[in-house]
Amino acid sequence: MRRVRVFLLLALPYACCASPKPVPEPRRVLAGKGELLLRAPVRIYVAHAEDRLAAETLLAELRETHGLEAAVTSSGDAEIRLLRADDPAAESEIPRLGLDKEALKHEEGYLLHSDSRGALVAARTAAGVFYGAQTLRQLIGPGARLPALSIADWPALRHRGLSIDVSRGPIPTDAQLERLVRLAAEFKLNMLSLYMEHVFAYRHAPLIAPEGGAFTAEQARRLFQYAKRYHIELVPQQQTFGHLHHMLKFERYAALAEVPHGSVITPVEKATYEWIEQACRQLAEAFPGIFLHIGSDETWELGQGRSRGEAEQIGVGRLYVRHIKRVAEMLRPLGRRVMFWGDIALKHAELIPELPRDLVAMTWTYDPRDSFADYIEPFRKAGFAFFVCPGLNNWNRVFPNVSNALANIAGFVRDGKRAGALGMFNTHWADDGEALLNHNWYGILYSAAAAWQEREPSADEFAASFDWAFYRNTDQTFAGVIRRLDEAHRILQRSGVPDARTRVFWLDPFARAGAALAVKIAPAASELRRVAEEALATLEAAEQKARRNGDTLLSLRLAAKRLDYLGMKVQFGRRIGEIYREALQARAPRNFGRINSTNGMLQDLRDYSTELKDLYRRAWLAENRPYWLGNVLVRFDEEALMWTRRIRLFNEAVEQYNLWQNLPPPEELGLHLP
Repeated sequence: MRRVRVFLLLALPYACCASPKPVPEPRRVLAGKGELLLRAPVRIYVAHAEDRLAAETLLAELRETHGLEAAVTSSGDAEIRLLRADDPAAESEIPRLGLDKEALKHEEGYLLHSDSRGALVAARTAAGVFYGAQTLRQLIGPGARLPALSIADWPALRHRGLSIDVSRGPIPTDAQLERLVRLAAEFKLNMLSLYMEHVFAYRHAPLIAPEGGAFTAEQARRLFQYAKRYHIELVPQQQTFGHLHHMLKFERYAALAEVPHGSVITPVEKATYEWIEQACRQLAEAFPGIFLHIGSDETWELGQGRSRGEAEQIGVGRLYVRHIKRVAEMLRPLGRRVMFWGDIALKHAELIPELPRDLVAMTWTYDPRDSFADYIEPFRKAGFAFFVCPGLNNWNRVFPNVSNALANIAGFVRDGKRAGALGMFNTHWADDGEALLNHNWYGILYSAAAAWQEREPSADEFAASFDWAFYRNTDQTFAGVIRRLDEAHRILQRSGVPDARTRVFWLDPFARAGAALAVKIAPAASELRRVAEEALATLEAAEQKARRNGDTLLSLRLAAKRLDYLGMKVQFGRRIGEIYREALQARAPRNFGRINSTNGMLQDLRDYSTELKDLYRRAWLAENRPYWLGNVLVRFDEEALMWTRRIRLFNEAVEQYNLWQNLPPPEELGLHLP
């Protein structure tokens, strides 16, 4: 009966005061009466040295968000106490306060109690104390007021992970990776994986890791230990079958390729397995954790080249299974739980029972669906431990498709919990090399909530909590900005365009294909620009509201300006075409000043593109190494040069008219006018 009563009261603590719901939402919450008003100097008692880090996060919170001086004390007479469940003080306090001991049965569970006299966090483990402290941080609302309540909380999923692509362009700086660890831990993620194709500096594989983009074993060891302090396992993720083009493009490794300079390493060459074994041994040395991820997705070239004969004899599916079995057996002495991507196995589902049962299947799909059973049941029925792996829908986009991401995460994690998933492994990809990590915090926090919480997170409730959780802002300003940016996808979809893809952003409205695309977008261009400009205006007016993580607003500004520029390009491109048609009909350069002058549309587009280049550079360097940046900036250079060339061509068209009283055909100006 008590469990039902607790759930009925779930929303009450937050309704009685200014503090919003924490992210993730605690499992069991019981409202108390009154509140705790914290005043400087706040004392924090820590019973175990291992819990000092949890206390330090509270110290930083009180100082940076609330302007309160605070200190850790060795005296139990403190406003905030962080205890282990077996401490004498906790053993007496927990029954006296009537706290729900169910949480203490769980490795990462914690109890939290606050009233007018003080606040208590108690847990069996350092991780539990840390997570209780993170919830407490969010509960301290404006005015340093903490509502009276009791919480019993523990995670729905044992492993709650985030995978970051560091192989298709952006590579975060060491400082940014450490920040990523801290923020992931703050929202109770406990696994972080770096997706690698060619960036790890292997001793046995010179040339592969790019200049300026190498990730060394020493860096891995440092980051692993840093993450461990925050109760996060850093998991190495190295492709060992497909996605190896950046190794196989070198002649030195050509003999390992399934097809010349392709992406799949061939399974018929002994040296393939020597390379994989050495790579995985070095990874195991640098990442001394539980898991090792061998990738192995999207092996499209398998059976098309050197293994064609065997594929014809036994089938591509069995060739794939044989390779995975051989790698798993080879790596067994490392003592790791080996993960592999599940997509190719699902294409040959009848062969899944032939795979080694000690593998961990990482089953993935990134679209919203009513049911994800097709991606779960083949592995569950075959007896495999599995992770559900949704996606942030950020790749190849100007800004993540947040609506798709949240629906995908919510449904996949929900079905995974019901089916007994070992964990969630949310994914960030950088396929086109332009993706910025700071675009993705909304989706990352939502996935953390989905994996920790017992119930599926409500999108509306999450939006109401996000601003305080991430920015310590008391309203929904920044969630509103993200909703507007996400609306750009819906606007474009209604125009018959998939969504705000980067390929759409880079369209040339006067090239044949670009002009056809621009015709589709034109009816929605004004709405697209209004939404983007509303987001921009809000950001400029509200920047000071972000008391934490305010530097991430730069990436939101960039996304808004890119969407605005896309709409402008479509609008101005259409108007330029109309003016030139009219000029051809009149046989005179009428209204050319609107096209090409100090205040001309071509000049506007040139100026906006160069502004975007500078803003993109700033946003990139705020989180990433300089490596690869030039490959994106050159696209902005080409964009500006495109308009500069057309400015020159229009000048020449006017000169031609002045000399011979005729205008060149539009093709000579680079104009395809549908």
